[in-house]
Amino acid sequence: MESNLSAPAIVIFAQGDCTSLWNDVLLGIEEEGIPFVIRECHSTDIIHSAWLAACQSPLLVGIGCNRETLVVHYKNLPTSAPLFTLMYQQDSHARRSIGNNAARLVKGIPFRECHS
Repeated sequence: MESNLSAPAIVIFAQGDCTSLWNDVLLGIEEEGIPFVIRECHSTDIIHSAWLAACQSPLLVGIGCNRETLVVHYKNLPTSAPLFTLMYQQDSHARRSIGNNAARLVKGIPFRECHS
């Protein structure tokens, strides 16, 4: 459900070609019916990238990722305090739950429990 920025969407800043590794997260976002847009990012600071993505998203939720780590951030949180941090080694259920929860933040509904 990747969309363009003309529609409100979660912005994802990806470092390099890593989005296929995080497909479970993207599926979790899609399951909740929230659109997302993926942009390439050259920063090595994933937390800051996620916060910048949240600042660019009309939905106030952003994600930063590289091949090892994915961070979900909310614009109204301090830059250094992301909402969720996920390591790639965590199982596919945990990755999908993080996607669900990023979308649920947009919807304003309770998070799903994440098991890793």
